[in-house]
Amino acid sequence: MTLKIGNWLGTAALAGVLAIGLAAIDAAHAQGTTPPAGGTTETPAASPSPAPAPAGEGPFVFGSPPSAQANRLYSVNVRNGEVNACQFERPEGNLVGVTRCFRRDASAGAGEPGTYDIMSTRYSGETGIFRVNAQTGQMSVCYVRDMPKEGGGTEPAVVCTACYVRDMPKEGGGTEPAVVCTAPSR
Repeated sequence: MTLKIGNWLGTAALAGVLAIGLAAIDAAHAQGTTPPAGGTTETPAASPSPAPAPAGEGPFVFGSPPSAQANRLYSVNVRNGEVNACQFERPEGNLVGVTRCFRRDASAGAGEPGTYDIMSTRYSGETGIFRVNAQTGQMSVCYVRDMPKEGGGTEPAVVCTACYVRDMPKEGGGTEPAVVCTAPSR
């Protein structure tokens, strides 16, 4: 019975919202709104796109990892590949949450100029993202990891795998160049 009442209440609320919206439209028409001299009542066209930001000042793209347990958002500077990560936290005993942003390891810093983007996989347990450079095809995985800090101890930081070209053995003998990506060491 509760489900039926809940459905009925939801339908009634939706009908009320629609009725209020229609009433507002009817009221505007009833007031006899006329177009300004030489103009129309149509909504003006959207303003032109802003000029591109100077190099190194954005713009940024944002993405989240696929993990349902990851309460994290990453950003990548599309011009230089710099990666940031923040997440929502509510300290125990507090009613208000905070946005916690992590320090950036050198591996997540600005790289060669390019056209960078952010991608996530469909792997449900993944808490990192891929930073990709559309101009070179280079990819690295970025994630938050405990890293050593000066004076001892560790603290979470955004890290990205570093990629380099290395000769790798190929089937049948010999070697061939391959891109290898490794995580920063602790």
